[in-house]
Amino acid sequence: MEALRILNDLYALPQRALIYKDYAIIADLHLGFEEEMARKGVFLPPAQLKRALEVLKVIRKVAKKIVIAGDLKHQFSRLGKKEEEDVKKFLDVVEKHKLDLVLVRGNHDTFVRHLLEERGFDVVDRLDLGEISVVHGHKDVELNEVTIMGHEHPSISLRDPVGTAVKFPCFLKVPVEGKTVIVLPAIGLYQSGTSVSLSKDAYLSPIMKRAALEEAVPYVADDEVGVVEFPPLGELADVLVSDAIRIVP
Repeated sequence: MEALRILNDLYALPQRALIYKDYAIIADLHLGFEEEMARKGVFLPPAQLKRALEVLKVIRKVAKKIVIAGDLKHQFSRLGKKEEEDVKKFLDVVEKHKLDLVLVRGNHDTFVRHLLEERGFDVVDRLDLGEISVVHGHKDVELNEVTIMGHEHPSISLRDPVGTAVKFPCFLKVPVEGKTVIVLPAIGLYQSGTSVSLSKDAYLSPIMKRAALEEAVPYVADDEVGVVEFPPLGELADVLVSDAIRIVP
């Protein structure tokens, strides 16, 4: 397992986790996504939980404290039966390996607090770790020196000279009003990501509306390739491909 240092004591893993001291920080698992899509008539293989457990297997080797930067589950308006089962199975593995877990609540994390608190896990709106804070990113917040967030599901789409486009999940390190924000890629297999862009209209988070996007640095995260630092977005303007629509907020 190779990690790339992206800032001070922060290391990015190919499995889309950020390591800080004895913490592993991940975001946007969206457990139960398949159930919601089935209700809409789209039937997907059950892959979200499997992917989340694969990531957990890796990060528990280097961290004993797991921080989920929002959107452990998927549905807004309810806690679905399969969704609840998947959350419980994920928490079972966390307990089995005697890991600590904190959920920094995201906009999808409705009706889930009791499942965590009955096992002694904390659910918070913000986690402060000295000069580093973890939020989900769906609300505007006061930034710490370093703020880690999810919500955006960043990926980078690049076009080669003949017009072929490739897309990879990525971390995004971006200056915001003199502070540093690091946006985590989604863990969820079906949250393939919204392509990073120089347009502030492409982002959902009010935090990103204040970002210096030209200076934002993407770090591609790929299980086979590893973590690769790319030039700032301003230098990639001619090869960036933007998404036309966004399916999952």
